[in-house]
Amino acid sequence: MRFYLRALSYYRNDLGKIIASLVLIALSTLLGVVWLLPMGIMLDVVLGQNQPDYAPYRWFLQIAPADKLHQIILLAVLLAVMRVMYSLLDMVRTLITIRVGYNGLMRVRCDLFQKLQELSLAYHRSQPQGDAIYRLTSDTLGFQNVLNTLTGSLVNVFTLIAMAGFMCSMNWKLTLVAMAITPLLMLTIWYYGRIFKKRYAHAYEADSQITTAVQRSVASIGLVQAFGREKDEFENFAATQGNNIKIKMHLHWDEVTYWLALGSIFALGAAALLGIGGYISWQNPTVLTVGMLSMFLFNLEKLYDPLNKLSATGSSLQGGAAAVRRVFEVLDRDPVIQDAPDSVHLPKKPRVLAFDHVGFEYRAGVPVLHDINVTIEPGQMVAFVGSSGVGKTTLLNLLPRFYDPSRGTISFDEIDARKIKVADLRRHVALVLQDSVLLPTTVAENIAYGRPTATDAEIQRAAQMAGAASFIEKLDQRYETQISEYGSNLSGGQKQRISIARALLTEAPIVVLDEPTSALDAEQEYLIIQTLLSLKRQRTMILVSHRLSTVADCDQIFVMEEGKIIERGQHDELVAKRGAYYRMAKHQMKLPEVDPQITQISQIEK
Repeated sequence: MRFYLRALSYYRNDLGKIIASLVLIALSTLLGVVWLLPMGIMLDVVLGQNQPDYAPYRWFLQIAPADKLHQIILLAVLLAVMRVMYSLLDMVRTLITIRVGYNGLMRVRCDLFQKLQELSLAYHRSQPQGDAIYRLTSDTLGFQNVLNTLTGSLVNVFTLIAMAGFMCSMNWKLTLVAMAITPLLMLTIWYYGRIFKKRYAHAYEADSQITTAVQRSVASIGLVQAFGREKDEFENFAATQGNNIKIKMHLHWDEVTYWLALGSIFALGAAALLGIGGYISWQNPTVLTVGMLSMFLFNLEKLYDPLNKLSATGSSLQGGAAAVRRVFEVLDRDPVIQDAPDSVHLPKKPRVLAFDHVGFEYRAGVPVLHDINVTIEPGQMVAFVGSSGVGKTTLLNLLPRFYDPSRGTISFDEIDARKIKVADLRRHVALVLQDSVLLPTTVAENIAYGRPTATDAEIQRAAQMAGAASFIEKLDQRYETQISEYGSNLSGGQKQRISIARALLTEAPIVVLDEPTSALDAEQEYLIIQTLLSLKRQRTMILVSHRLSTVADCDQIFVMEEGKIIERGQHDELVAKRGAYYRMAKHQMKLPEVDPQITQISQIEK
C-alpha cells in the first residue's frame, strides 16, 4: 500500500481535478445505467400489454402525456438527452484525466532527471546510458498506468454497485445468478496476477536492453564502419531483438490465455442468465416482462464490463508497478557525493590546494592511488605525467569531488573538500576534458555553458585568452555559428580551444586540463601550449599529460607510476636526475646522451 501511495503522491497537487473527475464519472455512470429505461418502457408500457408494478414505469406514467404518440416522442427525446449528456460528461472527464496524467508524468520525470544529475560518475559509469534513457522516457509512464488503473478500479466498483442495484430492482434472484461467477473470476485473477508480476518485470528489462543496444550502436558507428563490423553489430542487435520478442511472446501468451479464461467464465454467466431468465419470463411474464428481460440482457454487458475491467486490474497494475519500481530504484539511491551536514560555503578565490596522504580505490582492496602528497600554490602551473593507467585522470577526478578519496584528504586553504558545499567547491575548479564535449548549439553558448549570464564581451575575451578568437572570427556566423553534433564541423584543436575558453570564462581559480594536446598534431599542439603559457600566473593550472612537450615549462612536475608519485621537480631538475622522467623525455624530446659524471660535475659547479 505504501508503494502505491508513494506512486500516487505525484498527483496530490491535482487532487481537486481527480475528485472532479470522479464526480463526473459517477454522473456518467448513473446515466449509463438508466439509459435503457426508455427502451423497457417502450416495450412494456407503450407497446406491450403487461405493466408490472415497477417504480420507473409508474413515474413515467405520472409525467407522460396520455396518448401513445406523445409518449413515444417523449421517450425518444429522453433517450437522446441521456446519451448526449453521457457523451458530454465523458468528454470533460477524459480531458481532466489526460491533464492530470501529464502533470504527474512531468513531476516524476523532473524528479528522476534531477536524481540522475545528482548521482555520481561511479553510478553512471556502471550503468548503460540506454538504461537511464529508457527509465526516464518509458518507465515513468508506469505512474500514469498506476493512477489510471486505481481510479479505474474505483469507477468500476461504483459502476458494478450501481448496475447491480438497478438490476436487483428488477429481479434480485436473476441478479444473483449473474453475479455467481465472481468467485471463479477472483481465483483466475489471483493465479494470473502472480504470473504477470514476473512477466512484466522481464519485459521492461528486455525493452531497456533494446534501447541500450541502439544507443551503443549509434554512439560507436564510426568504429563499426572503420573495422567493417556492421554484420556483427547487426547480428548482435538481431539477437537482442529476438530475445526481446521471445520474452514478449511469453507475456502475450499468458495474456491471451488469461482473457480466454475470463471470456469462458463470462460466457457461463451469460448462458445461465439467458436460460434462467427466459424460463422465468415464459412461466410468469408479469414477474419478468419481455421489456425487463431485454433490459436485463442488455445491462448484463454493463454488469460484466466493470467485472471484466476489474479482472484486468491485476495484470495492468503489475505492468505499471514493474515500471514504477524501476524508477524508484534510481530515486532511492543515496548520492555518494553530497553536502555534509556541517558543510560550509567557500567564496570563490585563489587558494592553496593540498593532497595529504591521498589514496583511492574503485573496488575495495584494489588501490589506484597510493599516499599522494602534493601542495600547489595559487597561480602555479603544475603537471602530473606518466604512462597511461597510472592514476593521473583518477587523481584529477577527485578535485571536483566526482569521487571522494578512500584515504587522506584534499583541502582548499586547509579546509577539507568534504566539508565544503559541493556547488562552491566545483565553482573553484574548471575542467577541460581530454574528449572535448561540445553541445549542438552556437559557439557562444558552448563557451558560456559554465556561466550562462556572461556578456558577449566576456565571451569574446575568454575566446581570445584561449587562442580561439582567431578561428572563430573566420567562421560564417562567427560566435553564432551552429556547432554540429559532437562538434564534427570543427577540428580537434578548435574544439579543445573552445573547451579552454569555456573553462576560463567561469573564472574558476583552478583550471584542470586532462591530456589537452594528446589528439592534436604538432601545429595545433604548439598553439595550445602557447595558450597555456599565456595563462601562467593568471590561474592555478593543473595538467595531466603523457606528452612532456606540453609540461616542460611547469613550475612543478609530478611523475606517477602505479598510482604513486615517484619523482617531482621542474623539467631541468628531473632531466638531471636521469630517472623515470629522463627516460620519458629522452625518447619524446630526443635528448642527447649525457655522461652522468659530466652532469654531476656541472651541477657541483652551479
